[in-house]
Formats: sequence, C-alpha cells, structure tokens
Amino acid sequence: MIKAWDADGHVSESEVTFSDKYWDPKLKDRRPAIIETGPDGPLYWMIDTRSFPIRSGPYQQAGFPLSKNGIAAKVTPGISPHDPVESAEMRSVQSRLAQLDREKTALQVLYPTMFLSYPITYDRELAVSMLRAYNSWIADLTSEAPERLKWAALVDPADPRTSAVEIERTKKMGAVSVMLLGVTGDFRIDDPAMEPIWAAANDAGLPVGVHTGHSFRALGQVNDTHHDKTAISFWLTVQFAFHRVISKGIADRYPNLRIAFLEAGCSWVPGLVERITDYSGFPGARAGVDFGRGYKANHLPKEYIERGQIYFGFEVDEKLLPFALEEFGDECWLYGSDIPHGDRLYGAVDVFLERKDIGEESKRKLLVDNTARFYAIDLPNENG
Repeated sequence: MIKAWDADGHVSESEVTFSDKYWDPKLKDRRPAIIETGPDGPLYWMIDTRSFPIRSGPYQQAGFPLSKNGIAAKVTPGISPHDPVESAEMRSVQSRLAQLDREKTALQVLYPTMFLSYPITYDRELAVSMLRAYNSWIADLTSEAPERLKWAALVDPADPRTSAVEIERTKKMGAVSVMLLGVTGDFRIDDPAMEPIWAAANDAGLPVGVHTGHSFRALGQVNDTHHDKTAISFWLTVQFAFHRVISKGIADRYPNLRIAFLEAGCSWVPGLVERITDYSGFPGARAGVDFGRGYKANHLPKEYIERGQIYFGFEVDEKLLPFALEEFGDECWLYGSDIPHGDRLYGAVDVFLERKDIGEESKRKLLVDNTARFYAIDLPNENG
C-alpha cells in the first residue's frame, strides 16, 4: 500500500507561535495577540494597531481569521471537521502524526496559514520578527518527529537581504524549502531587488515553493469581499509567478534551483505553457507574431519542466490530470493535502489511488517520489 509524501500540508498558528520562547524580547510589547469580536463572533489577530485580517475599509483582506475553538481557518467554507485543534495548531505533534496515519500519509512538508496573506504588517521590523518566530516555532515542533514532519522557511520579500540571512539560519535549523507567495503587494517575484532571496536559496540548496496567497494589491482584490472572486485571485497568483519566473530568466540564472508552484492544481499548466510559448518570439512560435521582447529566457517553458527544474501541485480529482501527465510527463507533479484548511478533500490519498485513468507507476511518482526529489529527502528502501 502506498503511503503519501505530502508536499504541501499546513499548520495553523496560535499564541504559542509568538510566545516568549520564540519572540524577540526587544519587541515584547508588540507581540501579536488574539482578540474576540463578541461572544459568538470570530477571533482575530491584533498586530500592532491593526486587526488581521482587515475586514472593512479600502484595504480589506481575504485571509484566515481564528475560529472560536482556536483553529486558524478559511472564512469559507470553514474548518474541516476532520482536523482537531491539537493537530491543526500542532498543540500535540502526536495528534498530527495520528491524523497523517488515518489519511495514509508517511511524511508531510508544512507551510503556514496566516502568512498566506500579505501584508501581515507594514512595519518591517515587526514583520521580520513574526517570520523569525514562526520559523523557530515550526523548527522546534518538527524536531519531535523529524522523519515524518518537514517545513518550509518563511522570508520577507520587502527585506531581501535580511531574508537571505534568514535562509542561512533556517537551513541550519532543518528547513527543506523556502516559501514565496506568487504575488506580494507591489513586489513581483522577479524584481531585481528579490535577487538576494533567489541567490540565497540557490546557495543553501533549498528549493523554492511558490504558494498561492492573498495579497490585497493583487488582481483587483481591493474592496472585494466576495469569496468566489478572492478564491480565484488566490489561485491566479501562482500563474503570474510562473510566467515571471520562466520568462524573466530566473530558471536560467539558477539552473540547479528547483521551483514549485503550489496549491493551484494542474489544469492551468498546459494552457499557460502554450500561451507563453506562442508569444516567446522563439523560432517555431506563433507565425508572424514577435512578442519575444519581453521573454528573456534561454529556453521554452516545457524545457525547464522536462529537465526537472519546475514542479507543480495537483488536485487528486482533477479531470485534466491524465492530459497533463501525457503532455509533461509524470515527474513534475506534487501531491498536497492542504491539511487542515476547511476546503480540503478528506481522504484524498484514497480518492487518488482509486482512479482508473492513471497508471500505478505514475501514482507512486505523484504521491511519493516527486516529493522526495523536489525537497531532496532520501527515500527509505520501502515506504510505509
């Protein structure tokens, strides 16, 4: 029986994340705190003088407020009933391991929840302190089960040089990747100012996981409280990032750096790869069209995928997954559970294993081998 290697699980932050053990004592009076909006209302973070997420005014944010039972969860559709507080917030590492056992998962790489929204704060010192506290907290938790729990380091795109130092620190602490959001406010993932982050990840030998996220400046999200629209914005951010990473030459400057685009499924990949290729200006691209001036890469997108540099997340029930496998092979796709977020699919491993339109060898690669290769984690002789 195959047990999955989960390339994109999550943990919900709590007051423990910013407790004295992890928090910078110089900012003791500015520690993020949890506030109640009323006896039956949701809980929010108070970060400096702002509530998070912001729910009114010109800078509304889609985000992840706290539930009454302490789990950070999406506003809609809510908290998964399969994710107890002890597991979601890692109050008990054993609770998370038991949950992974129930869902046929041997290993999980953890990404954050509240930090999928940007900005958390406009104060750079406070932002860096929050990220450092999170990194120290998650490193501490995963050290209790290092063979089964791994983690992605967080950095601040607004402070690339400090981020480069944090990448060095977290590599020593056991991080297996660096997380970047597809869109972060006014920062594009390929901006020259971001180069220290890419260089530091490359030098540390850590792959970069480009994750979907909420950014209030992104894709018309200002003043948009409709869940369907913000969910689409959340999903589209990695597509923008993929275009920038490929077309602006990041994959060329760091040819040994692996880059994944997570939690947006696979269905968009064939169409966007074809579109970028058509307008690349390369010989054989769309005849009579010369839009290659903005394409700075040395190769076409499919070549970066085929050489093992670019990876993508997928959903276990996507109808277009067999076509994506036929088009790009079965070694660039990463399984992610999205535990403990409320819109995740419970029992996803079983759903995937029951599919008849994907071969058994490909199932093994998508559930286990590709995760191991992307994160450079050694496989045991027998998994599970």
